[in-house]
Amino acid sequence: MKLDHNFIKNTFIAVLAGVPVTFKLILVVLLFSIPLGVVVAIVRMNKSGVLSKIFSVYVSFIRGTPAMVQIYLLYNALPVVIMRFFQEKGIGIDVYGIKGMTYAYFILTATYIAVMSESFRGGLSAVDKGQLEAAKSIGLTPFQGYYRIVIPQAMANILPVLANNVTGLVKMSSLVFAMSVFDITAIAKTEGARHTTYVEAYLVIAVMYITLNLTIELIFKLLEKRIKEYHAL
Repeated sequence: MKLDHNFIKNTFIAVLAGVPVTFKLILVVLLFSIPLGVVVAIVRMNKSGVLSKIFSVYVSFIRGTPAMVQIYLLYNALPVVIMRFFQEKGIGIDVYGIKGMTYAYFILTATYIAVMSESFRGGLSAVDKGQLEAAKSIGLTPFQGYYRIVIPQAMANILPVLANNVTGLVKMSSLVFAMSVFDITAIAKTEGARHTTYVEAYLVIAVMYITLNLTIELIFKLLEKRIKEYHAL
């Protein structure tokens, strides 16, 4: 089979317009999912109270269901239910007017809070519990103990897993085309459908995501090197 090299070149150029959308999505999701993931991890580690049980159910649901099912429930099914409720109560809010990108932010963040919480829970558990007790003994609050002592020590263990999570997020971001977001995948699929050249379109998608993930892996390897040098000092 002969590939249409001219189509590949033109589609690659067109797909570059979707790269900022993908980057923006990833950055916003990480901005919220990392700190909230730490909070969920700490609450679950304490294993006390109703909140810990709620978070456990939440994490189990996210980890146990496919991403497309979550998108269907939150993007397709939930707005219908909410809109019917608003109509019954006479609330004049148009749920269907919410942009797909807003749903993408919310759904991916909700998913990655659970993912990040499990990564941080493992990393934080590896730090000696005596570190937090020592922090309390010198007058630090639990928050200060985690922020200044426990989390910095845990980062050396968490960073490799965090790199896998970020590359996973890049790949999961390709699903936002199902929410009418014109990212890398959506643009390439649209061009492929327009010219009926699907093989070339998916090749472009593959190259773009491989390039993005290789760049992310390189950045995290440099970070790991710097952290190891810091701990050695």
